[in-house]
Amino acid sequence: MLLQNTLKLPIAPDVLVPLLEDLERIAPCLPGASIQERVDDRTYKGRVTVKVGPVTVKYDGVMTVLEVDRAARRLVMRGEGRDPQGAGNASATITMTVTEDGEGGSVGSIESDVAITGRVAQFGRGLMQDVADRLLSQFATCLEQSLAQESRPEAPEGPPLPQPTPRESSVGAFGLLLGVLWRRIRRLLGG
Repeated sequence: MLLQNTLKLPIAPDVLVPLLEDLERIAPCLPGASIQERVDDRTYKGRVTVKVGPVTVKYDGVMTVLEVDRAARRLVMRGEGRDPQGAGNASATITMTVTEDGEGGSVGSIESDVAITGRVAQFGRGLMQDVADRLLSQFATCLEQSLAQESRPEAPEGPPLPQPTPRESSVGAFGLLLGVLWRRIRRLLGG
């Protein structure tokens, strides 16, 4: 299934592209994602956890940065994961192109070719697109707040972006789905 998203940030494209390459640095901003190990400069082992009501699905896998073209402001990544309990698999090839927004910020056009099997596969493309939009919105907000903290003179030395908490984080997909359904109802009612 092909998902298309847009990410808007008040960060210059020439600053954003190198930041997006640094998966260890930005992973804490993506709900439910964590980096477990850096294999090499472009390959990372990690986990994504999705919680839907009482059901939690974990994907342990590998994310690889396949292509970085800083001149064209284009990144291509490939992620593959398996539920350690055999409840399904997920893979995605993600292509992001960053352009200027005309106000000093960036617009990232993201195209994700996603394949999912198992329990999460029951959700339709439309619902998955809405959930992806919402997750990217949360990611953008976290990234923007983290960079604002970094730029303050009193910001402490050390890792610039938030670090994962000791307990494993997860995506509250039930809450996300309710939010998505509410937005769809409002659209149908013309509000």
